[in-house]
Amino acid sequence: MLLATLLISCGPGGRGGATVKPGPDLPPTDKPIELPAIPSRIETTLVAPLTGDTSAARSPVLDVMVAENQRWMATLTKLPDPAYYLAYQLVEQREVSLDAEGGALVGDRDETDRILDVEIRVGSPELDNTRALSDDANGLNEPMPRRAVAPFGNDSLAVSNHLWLETDRRYREAVQALTYVRQDQRTLGKRAGVPDFAAGKPEIYTGTPAVLTFDKAAWVARVKRCSERAFKGVATRGSCGVQFTQNTAWLVNSEGTQLQLSWTTAQLSVSVGVKADDGQGLGRLEQAFAQTPAALPDEAAVDKLIAAVTTDLDALHDAPLAEPYVGPAILEGRAAGVFFHEVFGHRIEGHRQKDETSGKTFSSYIGKEIMPTWLSVYDDATIATLNGVQLNGFYRFDDEGVRARRVDLVKDGTLVDFLMGRNPIAASPTSNGHGRKQPGLDPVARQGNLVVAAARSVERADLEKMLLAEVKRQGRPYGMVFTDISGGFTNTSAFAPQAFKVNPVMAYRLYPDGKRELVRGIDMSGTPLVALQSIRAASREVETFNGVCGAESGWVPVSASAPSLLLEKLEVEKSFIPADRPPVLGAPSIRQGGVR
Repeated sequence: MLLATLLISCGPGGRGGATVKPGPDLPPTDKPIELPAIPSRIETTLVAPLTGDTSAARSPVLDVMVAENQRWMATLTKLPDPAYYLAYQLVEQREVSLDAEGGALVGDRDETDRILDVEIRVGSPELDNTRALSDDANGLNEPMPRRAVAPFGNDSLAVSNHLWLETDRRYREAVQALTYVRQDQRTLGKRAGVPDFAAGKPEIYTGTPAVLTFDKAAWVARVKRCSERAFKGVATRGSCGVQFTQNTAWLVNSEGTQLQLSWTTAQLSVSVGVKADDGQGLGRLEQAFAQTPAALPDEAAVDKLIAAVTTDLDALHDAPLAEPYVGPAILEGRAAGVFFHEVFGHRIEGHRQKDETSGKTFSSYIGKEIMPTWLSVYDDATIATLNGVQLNGFYRFDDEGVRARRVDLVKDGTLVDFLMGRNPIAASPTSNGHGRKQPGLDPVARQGNLVVAAARSVERADLEKMLLAEVKRQGRPYGMVFTDISGGFTNTSAFAPQAFKVNPVMAYRLYPDGKRELVRGIDMSGTPLVALQSIRAASREVETFNGVCGAESGWVPVSASAPSLLLEKLEVEKSFIPADRPPVLGAPSIRQGGVR
């Protein structure tokens, strides 16, 4: 099971174009809705990586890694079980976090780590130590989980000593793993199969070291003020926090790649929470992301975030529980982005197409139509911003040293490609720059910046008219509109249903007379093929969610951008509400009569 925790921060990307006024009834569902040929609005800023070496910025650490890599390969290629590929990745990350609740500081952390990852391939690209065993419940040929570290600074002897020790360990593990693989192949009988590794061309890039700059005292005061202002209304918890990182990654491999990448990130969050009278925990979270602390929202913008979360929480506290529902629904931009991330994105990650334990939902659909012909989907990690919003999934090179690039996944409704790392499949034998991981884990194919583009679209107001027309056609008492989500997950294992679940926060019933009613306590669920083929229309405006996604290679930053979507049918089920255990006394923050 894959878990995606999606931290939403971005707003709408704009609107425009012609309008459509649907008739009293929509066409039968086996015919497409006629939409104007106006594409959804997508304006991007591309930042292409540069080749070459900026010698003034090059760290001595990179030279140590190159020398040790070459020294080992000169020997490992001559052993009875030769290594044909060796890669080092060293990531130094400083992480600063400040958290406040109700006007008081509750968290103050400033830590720096250097994590070393060594990847060794023993055997040949056609068959090596990484091949999954046919029936391996114990993970016999998987690398032992271990978080290797390296010393700080540029001391060549200290750094090379850690590289030497970890390389020796990993080589011995790889030889043992290859023994299991060969035994497995003999048991099954020799078979060609798809190769285990895709070669890449050498890349050389030296980025200037980034410097994290911020006024700690000023930020402590800001998060304290923010959390105090957020602690109002029905909320029994009001929290604000910031997280800043300074990252430098060095990557060297035996193909000749030498990369030095450096960047900073900044994130601000405003969160409020309360328990409903029936025991359901309610919460609202808004976040903002930026490249530097100085680029985060100013006080006026933070006040708007506070107003949004506190107003929504007060409304949720008074909202009724919803009932299970099947019928037409609108997923507004950010919710639509999460929908595609879960329903589609995880299932077109390349390594899942050769995993015998995976459901392989789309493995046989290359060249086939899987969604309306006016929809296209691509993933492009080179996009820095979309409609003026910074994208979390931006990177220049992936964690396997492959240059990032745009990958068209669906063209005019037809599946054309998969997201690929260096684990090839028959349909995509080379990497397209999507091998990603959290330091300390092994890379697999992952999403970056997923973008859904509609060649035909309508104004947002007309999408609601189309929803109500579909409500009438289906004889439903109301339609559903989902405007915000807290996250979701999807199952890709063949041992369980190929289903998804998305957890909405702000969900409304839209009645034929135009009345909107906020409801709570529900999840969206379904199966991928049915859900994608249920899409009937898209809006002109495009919205983005930014966040982090968790899977087998750890947590990586991602984004997903999409127009609002009208679905002919979407299933809604009740969410789990645990048994209520109210406190013996009321919260000190709430005085008699509910006045603070």
